[in-house]
Amino acid sequence: MKIKINQTSDLVKISIEGNLESTTIKPFNDKIANIPSYGKNVEIDLAHVDYIDSSGVRALLTLSGKMKDIDKTINIINCSENIKRILQLSSLQGIL
Repeated sequence: MKIKINQTSDLVKISIEGNLESTTIKPFNDKIANIPSYGKNVEIDLAHVDYIDSSGVRALLTLSGKMKDIDKTINIINCSENIKRILQLSSLQGIL
């Protein structure tokens, strides 16, 4: 899995390439651990993610909660229909 994090003046952009699953979730969590401390809204690009499992969903929910705690938003963009369906079933439809 490849994770790219870029910042602008008001946004943190996270691009993920590869699957977001139990075998890759630790590096993902390690990379995003400090994101809330930036104090910026977050955009996650899932254009190159083919699969997400419950650990990936949990990581996104956790980040979403942390961002909500500091009154910032998280938006997920460019996800496939399959991933969109998984996220909608996981109560993440509000951030798509």
